[in-house]
Amino acid sequence: MEISSMIEALTFTVPIPLKAHRIAQQLSQAQFTAEKVRKVYHNILAVHTVDFYLRCMGLDTDVAQSDSHDKVMLTFTDVADIDVKNYGKLECRPVLSDADVCYVPPDVWSDRIGYMVVHLNESLQQATIIGFATTVSENKGILPISELRTLAKFSEYLSHIRQPKPVNLRQWFEGVFEAGWLVLKELLSEEQIELAFGSARNRQSSLLSSEFDIIRAKKIDLGMQLVSHSLALIVIPRVNDETEVDLIVQLHPIKDQFYLPESVQMKLLDKNGTAVLDNQSRESDNYIQLKFTAEPGDLFSIAVSLENASVTESFFVAEN
Repeated sequence: MEISSMIEALTFTVPIPLKAHRIAQQLSQAQFTAEKVRKVYHNILAVHTVDFYLRCMGLDTDVAQSDSHDKVMLTFTDVADIDVKNYGKLECRPVLSDADVCYVPPDVWSDRIGYMVVHLNESLQQATIIGFATTVSENKGILPISELRTLAKFSEYLSHIRQPKPVNLRQWFEGVFEAGWLVLKELLSEEQIELAFGSARNRQSSLLSSEFDIIRAKKIDLGMQLVSHSLALIVIPRVNDETEVDLIVQLHPIKDQFYLPESVQMKLLDKNGTAVLDNQSRESDNYIQLKFTAEPGDLFSIAVSLENASVTESFFVAEN
């Protein structure tokens, strides 16, 4: 299906306001090549078109804090994201009239809840959101226009990926745990617990019994086309002074499974959804882990992914 016929079937067409052009000009002029100037300009127009659409839907967005409006990020990456509160980052990719596919660069193949495709007319005075895709990596970043999902399905899609309320880790120290967070023996075998914690508990710097009781595990499922993997996400919090919390987050196979699937990724994401720490399983890994420190008020997420399947759990450390 040609792009012209796609546009005729859609209803969300809007004029591009002067404000969007001014912002696009400011951000694009900081680039070093004519090609990058043009690309950033188009990206920003697409972002502001999607932002208007999302706000019409009643969704909260934060354009200013998105990577697409960070001059440093724009210089070194090809990003056109918008942060959607309670959902994550949505990528907004522009196409012109002669396009029958939309190319999405590898920079944004992950850490995105979806990909909106926005048609810009020749004069750059009007924009039309053509449709969206949920993933791009399986097609190596090539999105055929004819295969996009329609906007009529976007609200339904969002209802399936809405992020739950972040886990309040401060409450764990008071013995209050959210539903689904279980003691280790409910998800791990005795052998797995001994492997991960046994030797550490016998050292001088080991976890105390009371601290060990705070450790919790949650079952996560990475469902793919042919097979689904059930894994245990383990969170080990420990107060290192009156304010900060040291954290170890581990990923284990569920009981009766000794090794993780190869190439499972686990990432620590900051409040903006940017990966700041990551680890990936190798062949015959029993578990992988991340170590970091969180301060009061910190909001962060742990994203676990394998191929095109992913699960994200969000956390925050409340003020004392």
